[in-house]
Amino acid sequence: GVMDGSFHLGIIPSHRQSDSLAYDALFGETMLLYCGAQHALFAQDMQAMGWDDLRRYPFAGLGQHSPNMEISQRERLPRKATGFDQESIATLILSGLYLGFLPDHYAEGFVQKGQMRAVQPTLFRYACQFLAIARRTPEPSRATKALQACLRLAHGN
Repeated sequence: GVMDGSFHLGIIPSHRQSDSLAYDALFGETMLLYCGAQHALFAQDMQAMGWDDLRRYPFAGLGQHSPNMEISQRERLPRKATGFDQESIATLILSGLYLGFLPDHYAEGFVQKGQMRAVQPTLFRYACQFLAIARRTPEPSRATKALQACLRLAHGN
């Protein structure tokens, strides 16, 4: 939407860049792999697990191009369900049928309630940087520039 002019500004996870957009780094998230309390892995010791072991379990991943999609394709995780936001991925994980990546801060409440658990968090993780994006041309409006300045200020940039 930003590229075609439908939106003045967007906030996206960093995964690919275009010369037609200006980028401002905002914040990062740590993404961990989770299973729900009803999942076969929940009560197991997962210390010895590797990527090959994960391929035996259905994976719920994001349907749009993202770091989530890239890591699941690179590691050949068997996507059996698709969501388009973290809430849908969390719901699929909570069903006990799927593994999926979520931001650690988002999943924390579920973890504290014993509803989900991180799977081998020292290995099955990735960092995700979020960026504000705007078109380079035409030059952004004053309102867009003001919002960009507010975002940079709010995120310490």
